[in-house]
Amino acid sequence: MTRRSFLRSMGLFSMGLAVPRVGRSEVSGDGRTARRPNIVFILADDMGWGDVRVLNPASHIPTIHLDRLARSGITFTDAHAGSAACTPTRYGLMTGRHGFRNAASQGRVVLGFARAILEPKRLTLPMLLKQQGYETACFGKWNLGMDMPTTDGKPPNHRWKPTNINWDGVIRNGPLEAGFDRFYGMPGSLDMSPFVWIDQNRFVAPAVETRKNWKGVEGLGTPGFRFEKALPEVARRTVDYIEQHQGKSVPFFLYMALPAPHAPLVPLSSYRGRTDIGPYGDYCVELDELVGQVLDALKRTGQAEDTLICFTSDNGFWRVLGVEAMEAKGHLPSGGFRGYKAEIHEGGHRVPFFVSWPKGIEAGRITDEPVSILDWMATVADLLGVDLPEQAAEDSLSLLPILENRPHSPIHPFMVHHSNNGSLAIRLGRWKFVDCPWDGNFDWQKRLPKGLQSKQLPPVQLYDMLEDPHETTNVYDRYPTVVKALQAILARCRREGLRALRGVDVSMVPQTR
Repeated sequence: MTRRSFLRSMGLFSMGLAVPRVGRSEVSGDGRTARRPNIVFILADDMGWGDVRVLNPASHIPTIHLDRLARSGITFTDAHAGSAACTPTRYGLMTGRHGFRNAASQGRVVLGFARAILEPKRLTLPMLLKQQGYETACFGKWNLGMDMPTTDGKPPNHRWKPTNINWDGVIRNGPLEAGFDRFYGMPGSLDMSPFVWIDQNRFVAPAVETRKNWKGVEGLGTPGFRFEKALPEVARRTVDYIEQHQGKSVPFFLYMALPAPHAPLVPLSSYRGRTDIGPYGDYCVELDELVGQVLDALKRTGQAEDTLICFTSDNGFWRVLGVEAMEAKGHLPSGGFRGYKAEIHEGGHRVPFFVSWPKGIEAGRITDEPVSILDWMATVADLLGVDLPEQAAEDSLSLLPILENRPHSPIHPFMVHHSNNGSLAIRLGRWKFVDCPWDGNFDWQKRLPKGLQSKQLPPVQLYDMLEDPHETTNVYDRYPTVVKALQAILARCRREGLRALRGVDVSMVPQTR
């Protein structure tokens, strides 16, 4: 990216809300033309920006089908997850809000037996789409908590091996209450107990077998539940749904929440050895080919032309999966950006982001305008000609002007990022302000370079992303005026949300050095 292009790029609480329903290409009540394509949102788990070849030609992973998807629509080179960790990003996708606004999790990752964190009357993306006549389905990893049935009416009595789960009971406040007509998937990641499938709101089978995750932590699992079969099962369910929808006049919203390439790294035997960087690369190849199956199913059933499809990741690559060995071979999963999953720096939350819609988006476009996964809810509402309530999706901004290639002001006057321990950062123009001493992960002090371990780190960080996009030199002490101005805007964003600050005057933040 050139310096010029980089600088240019910077330049409901009621479920009964009455909203207009329109045909697949009709005029809404306020005169706007609304279109209703099928919508497929594919969310990978822990895939790095640098893993996809269309973004990083030096990647050691052949991502043939993701590259195909990217070239059929728009490639966003500066796209960001809602957080550097999974749960808050998924919360943001469902609600258009930053995860730190959620009182139940406060932006932290929740485990498999966790209580539901979605607020009961919060407008969600699938709710919005159901109000517009869509059928909705979710297959794969949920990770937003759900209220498990118990034998004593109390919450699960252990994080990994509770003894009071009623395996024949009905699960409450899960995907169905969030607005999905159809759900088949897992409560959390493949390293989180329980290792079990859920069909709608019931367990497919009881998780009564003691199982260990890849770190050796004991949990509960269904006998016969196989980790390596989870990814193909999610893809199979997704393809089946697409095929069953062939010929229907009602549009669908399909959320494919892939459990990969998150640990454990369990590619099928037919994919092992497909790359020279080990199981992680092989797992990514399997993921890529399964995405290809989804694309092929849409085409085979004649639904590809009028399907809006997005692929992205919930955060960056997880460093514990052997980053040193990969980088020694020349594969940079963060694409050269600083940081990894959970961390506040770019590699923690800058992610692949491709959007395709043959009937509505010009193919082969690339944009370096900063965008966020949180923007999907406002984008869909804009596409449907629906105004979001003031109290809903306050951090979501519509990307429709970009998709339609219309002249527009920058969608985001600034970007806000969120780390695993709750630290925030704000990027405005050339500046990125980070409100913590290091990387914003829980155990950041353990990973400090030896030369810094005995030193008192500055409390905050400021980077000139124009001159220093890899965030190597903290210049907070040279530009106190910039730090103060960015702190003030970030504080307002915490209180009011991005939508409320869409027209905020950012001239207080000087862009010259």
